[in-house]
Amino acid sequence: MRDRYLFSADRKASEYRSLLEITPGHARLLTPSKAAGQVRWFVSIALALAYVAIWSWLFWFVVVGLSLAGVAPVAAWVLFGAFSVLWFVGGFLLFLWWDRRSLPLLADAPGHSLELVLLGARSFGTFQDVRARTPWGEEIHLVVDAREPRFWEAVRLLEGRAASSG
Repeated sequence: MRDRYLFSADRKASEYRSLLEITPGHARLLTPSKAAGQVRWFVSIALALAYVAIWSWLFWFVVVGLSLAGVAPVAAWVLFGAFSVLWFVGGFLLFLWWDRRSLPLLADAPGHSLELVLLGARSFGTFQDVRARTPWGEEIHLVVDAREPRFWEAVRLLEGRAASSG
């Protein structure tokens, strides 16, 4: 069990501009600083360029290999299609991986932080509808990008009911 959980969250369902941080006994809504957003953007662009460069390099070897092997044009197009599908799936998985791995980068030294008291949540599988209260008593709703088991594991940590391992 971890001692810190970070989830993309916001008051609107279409954009995740904030983070929900859950630690033992505390829940906070964090707004990333402008500098952290710029670093994330820069690394995202660098990853995308590297991925395209690697794919282009591999594509060249596939084309040369197919040409040297004398593969029939139909078979070459089938292999090219399979290679392209794998490339798109790999790019999607890379995007998901980086999206999750960049959350700590965005959470460190946030631009704004708001303490929350979680009141309840409804699960919709891959996201949670969370009711929370701010320090001045305003009740807010958050849409949290988290799978149900991981979110409830974080809530148990918040409440001090962390599951024992072993």
